[in-house]
Amino acid sequence: MPSDVQDPPPRETGEVLREELDALRRRLDDHGAVLRKNQQAVAELAESVGRLVTTQRRRERWLNVNSFVAYLIFTVLLGGAFLTLYRSRARELVHARDAAVSERDVARARAKTLDDTLAIRDAGTKAAWEYFQLLQEGKRAEAVARYGELDPGALTPTEQAVFEQGHKQAREALVDAGYLAGLDAAKGGDHARAIGELKRALAYEDEGPRAASMRYYLGVALVKTKEPAKGRRELELALAGRVEQSGAVDARFWLATALEAMGDLPAARTEYDRFASAQPTHPLSVAARRKAMALARKASPTL
Repeated sequence: MPSDVQDPPPRETGEVLREELDALRRRLDDHGAVLRKNQQAVAELAESVGRLVTTQRRRERWLNVNSFVAYLIFTVLLGGAFLTLYRSRARELVHARDAAVSERDVARARAKTLDDTLAIRDAGTKAAWEYFQLLQEGKRAEAVARYGELDPGALTPTEQAVFEQGHKQAREALVDAGYLAGLDAAKGGDHARAIGELKRALAYEDEGPRAASMRYYLGVALVKTKEPAKGRRELELALAGRVEQSGAVDARFWLATALEAMGDLPAARTEYDRFASAQPTHPLSVAARRKAMALARKASPTL
């Protein structure tokens, strides 16, 4: 059945091609626009990436700088800590060393002191034993001479008492022996021996009544051996020791004799007169008066 709608008339081939070319051109334009948009987006992305990279590089440089500074600070702090620890330890070691040296010096000084003390003690013990042997052997003169060599600090109280007593007894024995020997020699007319014995005795006892008596006999012996100056000195010391009260009443007569021999005539006359007045009944009193008168005539020839 024939249709009321009529088919369009067929178009020409050139027209169809133009339409397709136009369509294709529009599609190419669209693709070009899209491509340009993509290129712009890629450019923007590349720019953003560049800025990001630049920022990241700056950040990395800053981080590197910060890390280096932090490393320096850490190194300085660590070095300071080690230095402080080293100094502290060094001070402790130096202090310990000084303390050890000080202790060593103290120990050495202590050891030396102990050695010296031991040596002194040994020497004191040896000296004490030798002194004891002198006392036991009766070597009185040597014992008295070496008594001063004893160190009281090296002796026990008992040893000190024993040695002091031994020294005292030795001195007394020497004095007694010298005194008696000198007295016997003087009475026997051996004045030279009397002088030697009495001087040795006086070396151990030069004070007291017995010393005054020994000086009296020594003075008389010296006067009789023509040593009036020495005799005068001994007789004056004897008189000062109150020898007259001990029985030697003629001491002043012998003093006057010594003064006369020395040429001191006025002093000799005075002593003769004093003796004769003090001892009128003494056998030498008459001789003293005669000598006093003779000296007076010498002093005044006209009398």
